[in-house]
Amino acid sequence: MDSKALWQRYKKYLNTNSSIGLSLDISRINFSDDYFEGMEPAMKRAFKAMDDLESGAIANPDEKRMVGHYWLRAPKLAPTPELRREIEETLTSIKTFASSVHSGKIKPQKSKRFTR
Repeated sequence: MDSKALWQRYKKYLNTNSSIGLSLDISRINFSDDYFEGMEPAMKRAFKAMDDLESGAIANPDEKRMVGHYWLRAPKLAPTPELRREIEETLTSIKTFASSVHSGKIKPQKSKRFTR
């Protein structure tokens, strides 16, 4: 590919996301110009599946379990108010416990402080 074609491909496939300060240049990856069009149906299915999981769909039918790691990072995404409240209360308890250890309010039995 000549330098003009490389420059055109660079301009076409450079992705800049200023909100997170990231630029990604995929222009030198060997894929055809119709690759993204051909991948569109599969990507739509993948995004739909991710949306379903984040909304509380059963991820493991044998155990009837949802996937919760989405909600642990962002409790507001939990599919029910009960799950959201439980996650928020647990996070608060963990932070309170950690603060008590760091401040010395909670101490080990045979020492004055926890050490790293």
